[in-house]
Amino acid sequence: MSNWRRWVLPGLATTTLLAVVAFSMRAGDVERELTSRVKSELANVGQTWAAVTVSGRSVVLGGIAPSEEAQRLAVAAAAAVHGAGAVSDRSELLPIATPYNWAASRSERKVSISGNVPSEGTRNAILAAARRSFPDEQISDEMEPARGAAPGFNGAAAYALDRLAELADGLVTLTDQTLSVKGTALSAESYASARRAFQAGPPSAVTLGPVDITPALALPFVWSASYDGNIVTLAGYVPNDVVKEALVGAARAAVPSAAVIDETAIASGEPEGFETAATFAISALGRMREGGVMLDGMTLDMAGAARSVDDYQAIVDGVGGDLPNGLTVVANEVVPSSVDGYGWSGRKDGSTVVLTGYVPTLAGREEVIEAAGSAFAGLSVTSNIKVASGEPKMDWIGAIKFAMTELAALETGTVELGDRTYSVEGEARDSDAFMSLQAANARTLPASLVLDHAEILPPRVSPYVLTITPGDGAVLLTGFAPDEGGKAELVTAAEAAFGGQKVTDKLGFGSGAPNNYIEAATTAMTAVARLMGGQAEMVDTRIKVRGEAHFTRAMKEIETAVRESIPDGYSLDLTIMTRQIGQPLDPVQCRDRLDADAKTGRIEFEGAQAALTGPSLPLLDRVAGTMLRCGETAIEVAAHADSDGSAAKNLELTQARAEVVVDYLVDAGVKRERLTAVGYGEENPIADNDTDEGKRANRRIEFQVRVSSGG
Repeated sequence: MSNWRRWVLPGLATTTLLAVVAFSMRAGDVERELTSRVKSELANVGQTWAAVTVSGRSVVLGGIAPSEEAQRLAVAAAAAVHGAGAVSDRSELLPIATPYNWAASRSERKVSISGNVPSEGTRNAILAAARRSFPDEQISDEMEPARGAAPGFNGAAAYALDRLAELADGLVTLTDQTLSVKGTALSAESYASARRAFQAGPPSAVTLGPVDITPALALPFVWSASYDGNIVTLAGYVPNDVVKEALVGAARAAVPSAAVIDETAIASGEPEGFETAATFAISALGRMREGGVMLDGMTLDMAGAARSVDDYQAIVDGVGGDLPNGLTVVANEVVPSSVDGYGWSGRKDGSTVVLTGYVPTLAGREEVIEAAGSAFAGLSVTSNIKVASGEPKMDWIGAIKFAMTELAALETGTVELGDRTYSVEGEARDSDAFMSLQAANARTLPASLVLDHAEILPPRVSPYVLTITPGDGAVLLTGFAPDEGGKAELVTAAEAAFGGQKVTDKLGFGSGAPNNYIEAATTAMTAVARLMGGQAEMVDTRIKVRGEAHFTRAMKEIETAVRESIPDGYSLDLTIMTRQIGQPLDPVQCRDRLDADAKTGRIEFEGAQAALTGPSLPLLDRVAGTMLRCGETAIEVAAHADSDGSAAKNLELTQARAEVVVDYLVDAGVKRERLTAVGYGEENPIADNDTDEGKRANRRIEFQVRVSSGG
C-alpha cells in the first residue's frame, strides 16, 4: 500500500501543474487579443486617449479623458467589443482652465504655439494648420491639455493663425472667445488682407478684442498717380487713412471730370513732407491731357501730354517754381499735345542731309542728332526735328537710327517713317552699299517696322562691263548686274550655255545697264561656250567674242547664230578661228579624252524627240574635236533611255538619237565609217528609274572606243 502512494502521488502532482500552466498560457492569449480589439474600437470612435487593461474578460479603462462625454464614449465602445465582460472606468478628467488661454507668436522664422488645448486631435489639427501657413519656419509646440475650451475653438485657432501669417512678427491670443492681435504686417498686401478679414468679421465663435497692426515698412516709399483721359488712378503707398482720403480729394479737385480710383496701400516709412509733395504732383497731373506722376521718397518723376502749350510750359518750369520743401524733380518727360500724321523723314543729296519730323522727347531728339553726327560725318546736316507726342507704339528712336543708317548708304535719296511703315528710295553709294541695303530690307526690319516701299538703284556705272571667261571646268563672270534678279538670270544663262559647269559669280551691282542687256549677254555666252580658249566681253553696247572653234563648220554656225541673235543697238566684234586639230591620239588616249569631255556637260534632246538642244552643242563640238584627232579609231555612239514608255518605243527613240549625234559628228568632219550608232533603249540603266534624278541619269549618250586587247 505504501509503495503505491510513493509512485502515484508524485505523478498526480506533475499532471496538475502542467494543466495549470496550459490554462494560464491560453488565458494570456485571450487577454492580448481582447486588448487589441478594444484599442481598435476606441481608435475608431476617436478615443485614443484611453489606456486599456484586460484581466480574463474584464476590461479596465485608464488615462486622462478630455471630457466626461469622452469617458462615456470610451466605456460604450469597450463594452460593445465581442467577448468583453465587465468594463470599469478608472480614467481621470483633464483639469479645467479658467480663463481658457491660447496664443501663437511669430519672430525670427520661428512660430511658438502655447496655452491650452482641449485634445490631442485638436493639437494635431492646430500644428497641421501651422505647418501649412508657415512651411519654412520652425514650429514650437508648447500647448498643455485642459478642459474648458469654448465651442468653435478649432475654427477660432485656425482664424488666428491666418492673421499671424499676415505679420512679419507678432502675437495672436485667444482668451476664452476673445481674439487679440498685435504685430507688424508682412507686406502692404498682407496689411490690406488683414484689414479686409477684420472688416468681414471673424468666425461666429470669436469676439474681436484689441487689434494693433503696424503697417509694413515700404522702402522705397513709392506713390504714383496716372490719368488716361477718363480716370485718375492712385497707386503705391500712403501712411494712413487720413492722407489716403486727402489725396483722393486732391485728385477730384485737380481733374473734376474724371473718376478717381484709389489703389494705394497703407505702409510705414513715408518721408517728411510726403502729403505736400503728393498734392503738388497731383496738381501737375491736372495740367495734363494724359500722363502720370511718381514719387520715390521725395523725388518726383513726371510724364505725359500737356493739355495746352501753357500747361506744358508751366509743368516744365515746375508749376511756376513753387516746389515744396525737399522735393526734387528728377525726370520731366511731359510732352506737348500730340500731332496728326506722326512721321519722320531724311533726305540726302550728295554732301547735304536734311532731317525732318517728330520725336517723342527732348532726350530722343538729342539722341537722334548725336547719331546723325556719326552717320553723316563730314556732311552738312540740317535738323528740323520737333518734339511731339503721339508716336507709334514701337522703338521710334531705334527706327530712326535704322533709317539714317540706310540713308547714309545712299548717294542720293530719301527715307521715310510712318505708322510702323518704312520707305526708302534712291541710288546706292557703291556696289557694296547696294548689296547691304538689299540684304537689310529683305530681312525682318528692326523696331517692328514694315517695309512699305523700297526702290534702291545700284550706283551708276560707266562703262557698263561684263566679262565671260571659261576655264578649267568652270566659268567666271565678272562685271555688273542691274539687280539680284538680273544677276540670277546671268548665272542661270551661263549654267545652261556651258552645260552645267560650275559658274563663279564675281558680279557687282550697277545701274545704267543698256537695253536688252541680259539678252545680249546670253547671246555672248552661247557663242563663247562653243569655243576653245574663248572669252566674251561686253562694254556698254559693244560685244567682243574671241576664241577657237573646234572645226570650220562650228565656226560658221557660231558667227551666224551670234549675228542673228544680237539685240538691236549692239555692235559685234568677232575674232573666231578654227582650231588646229592637234597631235593624233591612239585608241586608249582617244577613249580617255572622250571620257574627260563627257564629264564637262550633257547631250540632251528636245522632249521625247531626237532633236538636239542648243546647250548640247558645246559638248558635241569638243567631242568632234577629239574624234578628229583619233585617226581611224572606230567609235560606237550609244544612246540610252529611261523606263518611261514602252520598251519598243524607247529602243526606237534611242536609235534615232544615236543617229542624230552621228550625223552631227559627220558634219563636223568625222568619217562616218568610223562611227556606229546604237540605240539600247532602256536595257542598260545606271540609276534607279523610280526617281526623276535617276531617269535623267539613264537618258544619256556614251562614246565607246573599240580598243584592241593588244593595244
